[in-house]
Amino acid sequence: MPVSPQAPIRFGVFEVDLKTRELRKRGIKVRLQDQPFEVLAALLERPGQLVTREELQNRIWAGNTFVDFDRGLNKAINRIREALGDLATTPRFIETHSRRGYRFIAAVSDMPANNIRRLLRASLLAPPNTSFLPNQFALSRDGSRLTFIAADSNGVEALWVRDLSAATAQRLAGTEGARSPFWGPDSRHIGFFAGGKLKTVAIAGGAVRILCDARIGLGGAWNSDDIIVFTRQIAGPLYRVTADGGTPVPVTPIPDELSSQLHCWPVFLPRQDRFLFFVNRTGPRDLLQNGIYAGSLSSRDAHLVSPEIDGNVGFAGDHMFFVAEGGLKAQPFDPERLQLTGQVVPILQHELTIWDPVWFHQGFSVSDSGTVVFQSRTDFAPELVWADASGNEYGQIRGGYWGPAISPDGRFVAVSSDEFHDGKWYVCVHDVERGVTSRLTDGGREWFTSWSPMGDKLIYDSIAGHASFTYGTPADGSGGPQLLLEPGSIGAHASADGSVAFARLEGGWPHLAVLFPDKDAPITVGPGVEPQFSPDGRWVSFTEPGSAGVCVRPFPALQPKIKISVGPASQSRWSRDGTQLFFIAGDRKLMAVTFDPESGRAGAPRQLFQTRIVRAAMAGFQFDVAPTGRFLINSLPPASPPLSILVGCDSLFKDAQNGLK
Repeated sequence: MPVSPQAPIRFGVFEVDLKTRELRKRGIKVRLQDQPFEVLAALLERPGQLVTREELQNRIWAGNTFVDFDRGLNKAINRIREALGDLATTPRFIETHSRRGYRFIAAVSDMPANNIRRLLRASLLAPPNTSFLPNQFALSRDGSRLTFIAADSNGVEALWVRDLSAATAQRLAGTEGARSPFWGPDSRHIGFFAGGKLKTVAIAGGAVRILCDARIGLGGAWNSDDIIVFTRQIAGPLYRVTADGGTPVPVTPIPDELSSQLHCWPVFLPRQDRFLFFVNRTGPRDLLQNGIYAGSLSSRDAHLVSPEIDGNVGFAGDHMFFVAEGGLKAQPFDPERLQLTGQVVPILQHELTIWDPVWFHQGFSVSDSGTVVFQSRTDFAPELVWADASGNEYGQIRGGYWGPAISPDGRFVAVSSDEFHDGKWYVCVHDVERGVTSRLTDGGREWFTSWSPMGDKLIYDSIAGHASFTYGTPADGSGGPQLLLEPGSIGAHASADGSVAFARLEGGWPHLAVLFPDKDAPITVGPGVEPQFSPDGRWVSFTEPGSAGVCVRPFPALQPKIKISVGPASQSRWSRDGTQLFFIAGDRKLMAVTFDPESGRAGAPRQLFQTRIVRAAMAGFQFDVAPTGRFLINSLPPASPPLSILVGCDSLFKDAQNGLK
């Protein structure tokens, strides 16, 4: 039966045009013969459903009496997988049901191609001699203004505001170190987090107001009754406080005191007592599962909206905006019944990525009218850049990798890779000499890698149900992963004696813990994340959360604590001889400290150079040092990349509604 013409079908970075009988990857035609194309078309007509071998035989091979059907079908499926870069063992597109048939398992969209062209898209440049920080911006609710955080040439970060009808932006005094900005309902005040406090500032000028303590800011929302709902710490419920300040009060269900569950990224709905928020890191003791919930100021009850959406969301035009598979999407949402309704409308394909794999925050903001500001992965794609101790750059490892970890011999680099731009991250090993990269994992949520002291194994975090697990696997891919630590472990590193240091959440705050090889349970040392054993295994460096910076403890005694940095700092790395310790300061400068491994004496911190590192803190390790002393840094482009603005999403909503009639 011939395929009836219809709009192009999109999935991942691919597009199938049934009219022209073409398969395209990012707009470039991919060769696919007639029979494999017919099989692919048959699977795409019924995505998510099993298409039996008998159905395919009757449709494509009917009348070919002398054709070996089984061999022909198997060959066609192999050709399709080759064209899509799919694997039968770990399929992303075509799933095999032995002796029964096949199922197309990726999400598809058949919105007409000219819809995207009807959107108005433009770029927003950073102020002169500054650069935008990833994910640190917010569009006012009326869509007239944009606030953002930008860093100057010295790495000093501050809050800025720009009227979208104007060509320039203004820096807001007293907002240095700001994070996670959000707008007040009048579009004239901005809330933000800095120095462990929740603060507000008027864009017309005036002093910054401190409202209350907030150890970390993972989102805030401000309604017309001057109530602010916000995240106060790394684990726990959302809190509420008035815009005049006061004592914060929990406003969502309080997780068990031993839980690492986090409620974050709130956004108010048109009914000003209701808001949406994200529940992350669910464990077996928690009452709420992961996903998007609706909460209320009048009750601590939480209503599950979707268990399938991760991270921050927006609301505009009766649609919820969210990111899935690397693309921005919207779906009709009833704010009264608190239900998603209707079909998903694709807004942008494969242009967004998770900048914060721990917090699941995506780089977009939406106004009430549906105007969207976002960071395109095309503009903000970071690269691994080689640099010497003076900051001179002389090479890259291309591929959009994240979180580099160099092997002890310097030959390999372990990374996380979002190879297909679909929001899935895998641990890969890059051979520096040969320029070849091999994938080691297949779960789709693996990161924060480190090497064993001998360089024969890799340790990494894997997210399952949003609980973090620690696994180890042979670095050469000769064996499968083995579970090393129970749920809740983050950023583990191993010493030569088999001890493993890692971070885990206790009382809503990260603590450093060590599992000794002769012990059944880990020992909590104190507040800390990002542990790194020295090459001789006698010391462990780590980051104290907040503004405490980088410290070192002797091992295995773990006392006393030696302060290394001055002021905020993170991501400590040892030189291969253990005589230097490198770290990233709060202004993204790469710093160095001499260290005597015999006495534990540390020298004064000295600046090496200003980096373009993606994040200075709370994003895992974004640099490493090779045995030769050169550095590999996850860097943003040298020219400040722009933000993008998108107007006209309502046209897509109308087209989707008309398509259902």
